Amino acid sequence: MKKLYYIFLLLIAFGSCKDNADYPFTGKDAVYFQLQTESYYWTKTLDSIVYSFAGKGVDQDTLWVRVNLAGEAAPEGRPVIVVVDEEKTTAEVGLHYEALQAEYELPRDSVYVNIPVVIYNKDEALENKQVVIALALKPSETLELGITERLSCRLLVSNMLGKPIYWEQTIKYDFGDYSRRKHELCMIELKRDFPVEASEYSNERTMWQVYGAYMSDYFEENYPIRDENNAIIEPW
Repeated sequence: MKKLYYIFLLLIAFGSCKDNADYPFTGKDAVYFQLQTESYYWTKTLDSIVYSFAGKGVDQDTLWVRVNLAGEAAPEGRPVIVVVDEEKTTAEVGLHYEALQAEYELPRDSVYVNIPVVIYNKDEALENKQVVIALALKPSETLELGITERLSCRLLVSNMLGKPIYWEQTIKYDFGDYSRRKHELCMIELKRDFPVEASEYSNERTMWQVYGAYMSDYFEENYPIRDENNAIIEPW
């Protein structure tokens, strides 16, 4: 019954959220990376995607890197070229990620395309370090380069759990004090990680408050659960 109660609260939370429709850009036919996909925050420049395999129990995953069109949608598909910047990349192809295609396609009548980057959890060293896959856009025959600040981006991949940088300012009020063990159990129970950006968390604050209440009950019902330092994780 308690789980049904939380599901009911989540439905209310989702119902109260406004739909953010994609707004087509106009201008020259050019492309640029758009890592922040919430339209309200499109003016914010985000240059990295942070991903950890920790707590997910998978050997590989796919990161979707969005490329936007600055211009008008066309009735035919057009090539988009994304390459790995070897000088800024510390990840190894085949070990940490799958080689990229020579080109991708911006679908007809579309103003964006999601580029799939397959990443691997084969390297045990990822438990203690983070590797970088640096991506860059190149012009194609039909698409120029767009916003200068958004022509490159980084994918930061590891198998470590990292404390979100905004935990103390925001998440703490919904989930209490941080510990890696708490973080891991939240990911397992909620089947999702905390957003990288504080703006994303705030945009779904009602949902995360419900999740926080659910997890507090989880630690109370399974008391005591100890963290990585053998301290009891207290419900909040």
